[in-house]
Amino acid sequence: MLLAILISPIPLTLMGNRGIQITSLVDSAIIADSSFFIRGPTVNMVTNESAMIFWRTEGVTNATVWYGLNESVIEKIENTTLDINHRVPLIGLDIDTRYFYKVSSNNTESQLYHFRTAPADGARFRMIIIGDNRPTLVSYIQPEEFKELSQMIVDEDPHIVVMSGDYVLEVNENHEDNLAGWAAFTNISDSIGHYAPIYGALGNHDTGAKTGTLNLDYYFDAFEQYDEPSTYFSFDYAGVHFIFLDTEQQYLEGRITGDQYNWLVNDLESTDCPMKYVIGHRPMYPLNHLGDSIDSKPDERIRLQQLFEEHNVTAYICGHDHLFNRLTVNGLVHIISGGGGAPLVYTQWGGAYYHYTRVDSSYNHVNISSVKLSGEIGHNYQLPYTGPIEIALRAIWNGSSKQPNTLPEIYFSEIPIEKYYCWDSVANQTELIGLPNANGLHTLDVYAMNSDEVWSHDRFVFTTVGATTTTTQTTASFPLESLVIGGVVVAGVVIVLILVYRRRQP
Repeated sequence: MLLAILISPIPLTLMGNRGIQITSLVDSAIIADSSFFIRGPTVNMVTNESAMIFWRTEGVTNATVWYGLNESVIEKIENTTLDINHRVPLIGLDIDTRYFYKVSSNNTESQLYHFRTAPADGARFRMIIIGDNRPTLVSYIQPEEFKELSQMIVDEDPHIVVMSGDYVLEVNENHEDNLAGWAAFTNISDSIGHYAPIYGALGNHDTGAKTGTLNLDYYFDAFEQYDEPSTYFSFDYAGVHFIFLDTEQQYLEGRITGDQYNWLVNDLESTDCPMKYVIGHRPMYPLNHLGDSIDSKPDERIRLQQLFEEHNVTAYICGHDHLFNRLTVNGLVHIISGGGGAPLVYTQWGGAYYHYTRVDSSYNHVNISSVKLSGEIGHNYQLPYTGPIEIALRAIWNGSSKQPNTLPEIYFSEIPIEKYYCWDSVANQTELIGLPNANGLHTLDVYAMNSDEVWSHDRFVFTTVGATTTTTQTTASFPLESLVIGGVVVAGVVIVLILVYRRRQP
């Protein structure tokens, strides 16, 4: 016999643990697919032995959950207390097991759905990431791409779903408009939530900041959390520590600082999980929203990067840029997954396609794939990594024209044992300097050696404008003899075709 308990109804007004007042919206909620079941049912807060089923009815009703290991759903939990919001926990469940369930209120039944409990700590589970699904012009019409991607996500049969923000076009001063916009979102997100728990980061379009006053009621109403509603929080799943950050704090947009940073440090120091995923809305290394992300305060970004490295964070996951990108910096994987339906942005780095990101994760292996709307794989990356160092350019792009002394941002997938920079095939330097002070074409060769003494090389081309002199440097060939170390000439380019990652041991 499966065990279960009931919880008392949650009051309509809650005080979040960050001092944020949250007011229930059930009194004027928009009716979704059914005129009786306004929201859900959805499965939430799943562990390897428990889950919580949530749904909302048009009026106050009783609540019954039927569940079991097959479609007969013979187990039954009843709550005779009348309410509009229904939250019924299931406990004593079997580990990594599929359960079927349906709900009933006042003898009206929902359809039959299913979910999976979490696997054992360290075992494989499937996580799906999607972000930036917001509409373009009309707040209550979600993009068709989001609808299609949502069905594809259901077909993936994930254990857990992570959303990286920007669910609606805006939160304004018109309550009815806001209800319509968020209902359009939850009508679709619930189609995923029937089958897997969803956790969402707060996006810049979701806050109401443009009105001058944050209004987080709608965001808190859209997602269930383990504790009192908060814009930053953490939990464990299958032995992995998940941290959700708030990059949208009023007057601190794009920053992780103050009380939140102190909370983050304490949270990382308190967990003993060997793997950690951190989720926020704004990127640390943006491709489009330059200066409008965590890069707005370079010292704070460096501090955050170093904190994540120190605590062996596996990946920082975000959106904001409407594209896909994967960058590894000193062993920390950065994933931008912002192709959920909002207008795509095109940059020199590519990745402008509608997608979600599939992550098959375990302690021993992580497989990351961006899945296009067509079903094709746009990018694949695997952990652990055993190949040569990846060399990446950010902030200014290859082939761009910039003022003299502009410093390119060069990042390495792991900290090199040795590294060299060479402008215009002249001399190798251990420190990177900016574009030469001479108008015209310039080449930058970057070399890095990993712990296996394997060298990587990449070449970037820039044009200096605004200088007082003109260069005659036009070479574009590989400087075969520009790097001599210990009497050995490095005379080739390492081409990395298979991207893998060596996870640092704690």
